[in-house]
Amino acid sequence: MSEVCEACQLGKQARHPFPVQTTHVSSKPLEMIHSDVWTTKTESIGGCKYYVSFIDDHTRKVWVYFMKHKGEVFQHFLNFKTMVEKEKGVSIKCLRSDEGGEYFSNEFSEYLKEHGIQRKYVRHFCTPST
Repeated sequence: MSEVCEACQLGKQARHPFPVQTTHVSSKPLEMIHSDVWTTKTESIGGCKYYVSFIDDHTRKVWVYFMKHKGEVFQHFLNFKTMVEKEKGVSIKCLRSDEGGEYFSNEFSEYLKEHGIQRKYVRHFCTPST
């Protein structure tokens, strides 16, 4: 009788599909954008130590922008907003983030208010294990 290697055994295992989540808040693209800033352990060749993510609640599409400083979040949000609104033909309705300081500048807050973008907060996001 021949032995079956561990990789072959694992490759043949069957799993049940992940359950379908019905926790989406939005029914259309850009109704809610989730955002968070992350720190990397290793600085990139270009000198980036942070990145900001934007996730569309409806489609779950993710956009990531790399940054040298956390203070770049607002400019990346402006670039992201311009791009996705032109692509989708609709406006961002709500930005959901943690209560990190990078989202609380007066300039950022005023911009959201002027453009009718609602703000929602979560206490914290799950952080990648280190």
